[in-house]
Amino acid sequence: MTFGFSTLTDLLSWVAAVALGIKVVATAILLIAPADRRDQHGWGAILWWSTKITPILAVPCVIWVAWHRGMRDALWIFVAVMLFVVVAVPLKVRQR
Repeated sequence: MTFGFSTLTDLLSWVAAVALGIKVVATAILLIAPADRRDQHGWGAILWWSTKITPILAVPCVIWVAWHRGMRDALWIFVAVMLFVVVAVPLKVRQR
């Protein structure tokens, strides 16, 4: 990953990194903050959805980068992660 958007690979790398960073921050807030505080003014819903939507954005970007760079082993791992996300996220959303 470089510090620019000179290629599509760079852009997709940044999208994946930022999306997963948002997921980590939202997950940490959800785990650390008490329920009454994180639910004020709708923050709970925003945090909850950001933990569910960001993998759906990040994993396809990482799959494309792995495919474009010819990293076949990583590609299979990322495809397996995407299949997990496609199954797990709707199940978790239905539980809410």
